[in-house]
Amino acid sequence: MKKAVVAGGTGFIGAAVVREFLASGYEVVVLSRKTATVTGAKVAQWDGRTLGTWTADLEGAAALVNLTGASILARWTDQHKLAMRVSRVDLSSMLGEAIGKCAVPPQCWINASAVGFYGDTGARKTAESARPGRGVLAEMCVAWENAALQAPTPHTRKAVVRIGYVLGRGGPGFESLARATKLMLGGPLGSGRQYMAWIHLEDLARLIVWAVSSEVRGPMNGTAPNPVTNAELMSAFRRAYGRPPAPPLPGFALQALSAAMGWPEDMITASSRVVPEVALAHGFQFKFPTIEAALAELTDETPAAWRGVA
Repeated sequence: MKKAVVAGGTGFIGAAVVREFLASGYEVVVLSRKTATVTGAKVAQWDGRTLGTWTADLEGAAALVNLTGASILARWTDQHKLAMRVSRVDLSSMLGEAIGKCAVPPQCWINASAVGFYGDTGARKTAESARPGRGVLAEMCVAWENAALQAPTPHTRKAVVRIGYVLGRGGPGFESLARATKLMLGGPLGSGRQYMAWIHLEDLARLIVWAVSSEVRGPMNGTAPNPVTNAELMSAFRRAYGRPPAPPLPGFALQALSAAMGWPEDMITASSRVVPEVALAHGFQFKFPTIEAALAELTDETPAAWRGVA
């Protein structure tokens, strides 16, 4: 049986990836900092900083998938900014070191990244060949990817998945927008013209597991093929929940929130019109290619009679 090792396998995205690996017939090992039970999988303890007995689980693995990373949505204190970098860049470097010590290294290593790599793309469609953008998030993504792609692991194929705004039940992205929409607060953020590169959680998990058996190398966008503007996204949410139009959240309120959280000024309003050119070119089939298809599945508990045009 093929083995997949998933770092961050107890998180929102990681748990979905673990389920997809198990459904695809893999033996799964989850690397976890805490004592946890994952149905159908083995859990190996690690601290995310140093090599330990967990490295034995990498031997002969078909895949190592790294989905760790401290949330960017927390308040950016100096301590949290350090945690964001350590949990991405330093941890990825440490995984490269662990692979380098394997007698039979993993066949492939898939490392998380984010569409923040591209910075603010405006209305320009952006594929994997685009250069990195500017700003704190873009610089961190570049360092994050380099830690994996430049690690000396010559016998392991490597890919980085630049993940967009993930929509899934129980996830912070979907739940916060659903809650706001139900409370009649589902208006656009600022002008609403900024694009959002989104993806359904199930498609992201399928994409990652598919990448293990594909020949994909280097960067791959983990986004749906049809990015939408923030105004279009919120309109789709209102239609899905049968809510009327709502006023936009004004720019000064977004600036105040960013200042209070210590975020870069444009973190909320940056545009990300990112498309998954590599996945499509290699034949990946999205189950939820449009925002309407994604929300139809995610809001299937909403009575059809409530749905309307907003």
